[in-house]
Amino acid sequence: MKTNAKGGTMVETSPYKNGPYMVFPDGSTYDGAEGCTVVFITDDGQGQLESSNDFQSVEIDEMETIRIEDLFDAYNKVHSTDI
Repeated sequence: MKTNAKGGTMVETSPYKNGPYMVFPDGSTYDGAEGCTVVFITDDGQGQLESSNDFQSVEIDEMETIRIEDLFDAYNKVHSTDI
């Protein structure tokens, strides 16, 4: 058994063996989440995105990215889970 930062027991085996998936707002469209990021962009970055409709054209210094894996790690730490 693993223990969390508060000394509590963490569940070693998760029933959630598949995924992660990113499910889009329509509730039926999805894709694998591995390698995905959540991105916040500046006003200039928003202009770059709107002009091309492609994140590859947004300059790196106009965005802040958070890897999905980092969000999962934080969630697991906060909730003492292992999904």
